Amino acid sequence: MLAASALTECLLDLALQRNLAGFQQSLKRTFEQADLSAWAVIFPANSVVGSRPMFMGNGIRSDNSPLLALASKNGLESVIPAQGLASPQLDRLAREISPDTGSRCQILRTRREKGGELVLFCYRAATVGDFAVEELAMLTRIGRLLDRCFTALAQSQEDEFEAGLFRLVGNLHPEGLCVLDNRLRVIFENRRFREQMHVWNRGIGALQSLSLPKQSELPGDWKEACDRSFQAFREVKFPPVSGRMVVSQGPLSTLKKAVDAESWIEGAVRYLAFQSALGVRPYLILTCSVHRQQAATGGVNLAHIAKKLGFSRRETELADLILRGNSAREIAKQLKIALPTVKTHIRHILHKSGVKTRLQFVGLCNPRG
Repeated sequence: MLAASALTECLLDLALQRNLAGFQQSLKRTFEQADLSAWAVIFPANSVVGSRPMFMGNGIRSDNSPLLALASKNGLESVIPAQGLASPQLDRLAREISPDTGSRCQILRTRREKGGELVLFCYRAATVGDFAVEELAMLTRIGRLLDRCFTALAQSQEDEFEAGLFRLVGNLHPEGLCVLDNRLRVIFENRRFREQMHVWNRGIGALQSLSLPKQSELPGDWKEACDRSFQAFREVKFPPVSGRMVVSQGPLSTLKKAVDAESWIEGAVRYLAFQSALGVRPYLILTCSVHRQQAATGGVNLAHIAKKLGFSRRETELADLILRGNSAREIAKQLKIALPTVKTHIRHILHKSGVKTRLQFVGLCNPRG
């Protein structure tokens, strides 16, 4: 029989785990309270985070199962369809992973409200006897609690990854940046991305209005590029062996749209993927920047502006490159100076100009848009 106090303590410990190794050890201690000779559990793919089902077990014969061998090679999702395994397949898997031919086995199934099904394989030596009705009821309740604990673990790992993702892509693309999940929901964006989407949708004159929407409105061609990117992601074959983090990044779609005769917006759609034992989760990174072309005649009189605003020689040089649409990284490369030095000069330029962003500085220098 299950010891209620010891089981409660194990389940509380399980609920507090925030890494996979600790979760597996706590899961093992939980099932030790049930007097099982072996056990296995299939966690369904999480509807919120993760896209792969997951298999855990202890005391089973994993090397004797063709199904698990195939899953090890191609991923568990190649064996378990989205609707779950049928009863005959579960019975077959239970026989394949049984610790010995005489073990008694109970297969308990717990269906989620939002789809997916947790499957629990419980083994007991033949000499111990059959499972009592009360034991099966308790094991079923444990199965439901396990699924809730695993969902909390997956969400915790997702949150930890997102924090790292923002640091990563923020360093790669410090200007106009937006991150979408696979449902095209915005999970992060900075003000500059909203500014540039505002320009994209409403023209360069929209910068005169400082009342930006709380969230950017993606134009139709951006949404189409996002769909193409996710399609490309779905065609990527990830290795079945899981690493802590695998980042796959590259420009999949480039976008360009004229705003007026002198300005245009360029953008790129990229994807990032996080792979762990909990699944592969794709995110889209949207980056954009406004570039300005000067007409052959009648362009910006930068010398006059620099004198009026009190720019130094170096600041005037950087201001010219900003007006030509160069990023901070591109300016550092052209002038062969350190990126932090470039950013310091840019801060001084914006402060002297009385604006907060480079986009506003461009509009200040040539307000005809």
